[in-house]
Order: sequence, then C-alpha cells, then structure tokens
Amino acid sequence: AAWSRTDLQVLQTVARQTGLALEVSELAHSLATEAAQRERVNREMEIAREVQERLFPQEMPAIVGASLAGACRAALGVGGDYYDVFSLEDGRLGLAIGDVSGKGISAALLMASLRASLRGVSLNSPRNFADLMHKINVLVYEASASNRYATFFFAAYDPKTRRLECVNAGHNPPVLLRNGEVIRLEAGGPVVGLLPFAPYVEQALTLEPGDLLLLYTDGISEAMTHDEEEWGEDRMIEAARKFRDQPADAVLRGIFTACDKFTAGAPQHDDMTMLILKLDSTAPSANTLHPTL
Repeated sequence: AAWSRTDLQVLQTVARQTGLALEVSELAHSLATEAAQRERVNREMEIAREVQERLFPQEMPAIVGASLAGACRAALGVGGDYYDVFSLEDGRLGLAIGDVSGKGISAALLMASLRASLRGVSLNSPRNFADLMHKINVLVYEASASNRYATFFFAAYDPKTRRLECVNAGHNPPVLLRNGEVIRLEAGGPVVGLLPFAPYVEQALTLEPGDLLLLYTDGISEAMTHDEEEWGEDRMIEAARKFRDQPADAVLRGIFTACDKFTAGAPQHDDMTMLILKLDSTAPSANTLHPTL
C-alpha cells in the first residue's frame, strides 16, 4: 500500500529522534573514553612525580659548623630542575644544581640522566672538576636530542678545611654572601649536552664563618607578577640578607615566602629550585682548622 504523507512525517520524526539518540550515545562513549585516557595520563604523571621526588635528597646530611637546605617547586607535575647533595668517598660533600631546557616529562627524563651521569662520574671522588664536567657533558650529549641541554653547577665542600671547589656549566652563578660582599661563582664553561666537546675551568675558595651560599635556578630570580615584572636577583639577595643569621632551612623558607609575596598568586611559569649552604658564625677560623698547614 502507498505511504500517506502522515506516515512519511511520522517516519521522518522517528528517524531524526533515532539519529539524535545515536549521536548522543556516541558522544557519551567518546567522553567516557577520553575521561579514562585522562585518568591514565594523570596517574602516570603522578607516578612520574613520585619517582622524581625520590631523586631529590630525602634528608640533608649533618655538617659540623654548617647547615644545608634545598627545595624544588615544579611548574608542572614534573620538571627539569635538579639539585643534589651527597657524600664523596674522601669525606667531602657534593653539591649540585641544574636546569634542563624545556618542561614536563621530556625535561624530567633528561634531569634523571644528568643525575645518573653525575653520580657515576663522581664515584672516584675526582679532584679535577674541569675533567669531571667534561665527562658529564659527553654523557648528557650522547643521551639527549640535539636541541636538549642543561645548565649545571657542581661543587665539593670539605667541612674540615671549609674548602669549596666548583665548576659552572652555564648555570646562574651561585651567590656567596659574606658580610656586605657579594661573590658570584662564575668560572666554568658552556652548558652540558649541547656540544660534543666543551672546555671547563674550575674555581676554588675557602668559606668563612657566617658565609651564606645560594645555589638557585632562574625560576627563582625570574618569578613574575601578573604584570610580568620579574622578582630579580637583587630582590632575592635582599631577602636572603634578612635571614642570614639563621640556619639554612629558615633562609630557604624566607626566600620562597618573599618570592611568593612579590608574585601575589601569579601563575608559576618555570620550575623554582634552590640549595643553600649556611656556615655558622661561631665556626673556628681557617687558621685554626689545621695548624700544621
């Protein structure tokens, strides 16, 4: 029998409703799949964050006549900033800080490679820091893409003599505050991982009672307000001076608090990392450490 116009209108209405229901069902399935995928990504990011946190020092070693403190605040779940404190076989203390180019998982992977390279190269407690940094540069260069690199600073501190030997590979020069003097540890060479060969120069100095050594990444000094005004190194040093008579952990908290107050809740655009070595003001003078020298 022929279909009447009313029959055709009913069929068209049913078809439209059925099509709409199918689209809704497909959309719901797509959203559920996307939510599950997002949940997996978030879980993997959380695992990566937990793993990276284990790569940082879990507790600071006790040092006679000095105190240590360090912290890393990633801009994303994980980041490319790195700091480390570990004992060397000859009784010295290794201090390291670095900043890998980029952010997120890729930067975190290179950060882990940098840490492994440092720990491996420093097993024999080398005295030639220029050669140590050269070896790290080669290892990072072989393990990273051509556009990946890291700024890096490494030092060894001897608590018995207060001798600090260091080398800087393109990193923000650590700041040594001594009374009214500001000393920057700049000797070194280019960043690691960018060139197959790079020369480095080491630097050495003896710390004095009351000295405050600040190792930091540019996420600290370049923290910005909503109007994109940078906090700057001068403000960081000014904040550190206010707490210079206190232990390292108090100095660290004071600097981060001052930085947060300046940025006033503006989004963090880069990883923020700092490592602080504070010598007690009552430590013996350098001449009494080893009278036979």
